Amino acid sequence: MLLDVICFSFLVALIRGGRIKEFPKFQKIYLLVITIGLQVCAVFFPLIGGIFISIAYLFILAFLVFNREFEDIRIFMVGWFLNSLAIWTNGGKMPIDPVQARKLPYNFEEVVNGTNFKHSVLTESTNLPFLTDVIYMPSIIPRVISIGDIFIMLGAFLLVQRLMNKPISLIRLREGKSYAAKK
Repeated sequence: MLLDVICFSFLVALIRGGRIKEFPKFQKIYLLVITIGLQVCAVFFPLIGGIFISIAYLFILAFLVFNREFEDIRIFMVGWFLNSLAIWTNGGKMPIDPVQARKLPYNFEEVVNGTNFKHSVLTESTNLPFLTDVIYMPSIIPRVISIGDIFIMLGAFLLVQRLMNKPISLIRLREGKSYAAKK
């Protein structure tokens, strides 16, 4: 989902003079590996994919909590929280607006017939519809996103800037400083 955002982030960091010197010392990286494994299971078992996705979200939360000292991760956490609410209140799948989804170059039939491992159709009975995938985003990789996805994309952008040794701190910008202070 974030491939174009990550590539754009690296391009911006390179233009800003960034270079990878040292990766941040993230804790519990294995939690991300488990998350990826659970999401792969969701693809192979789409009828119970919502269960795998819900459990994967718990492992992502654990990783985010262990690494919350990074401002970028805290922004990810906001996106995670908003997406989790939408997913967990709707049977383990993210509802997607069918009008917006039909603009995508993908087969929407799996979502309609319930065999898509991560999406369901947005209906009148959908819980918290404003947190679901309702925003069409035309880009290199077109998609329908949620408010939570916007926070996740912002967190990804800021994290890449940090990886490239050119961190941008939203907190410091608000205080009138241009870059995050080094620890």
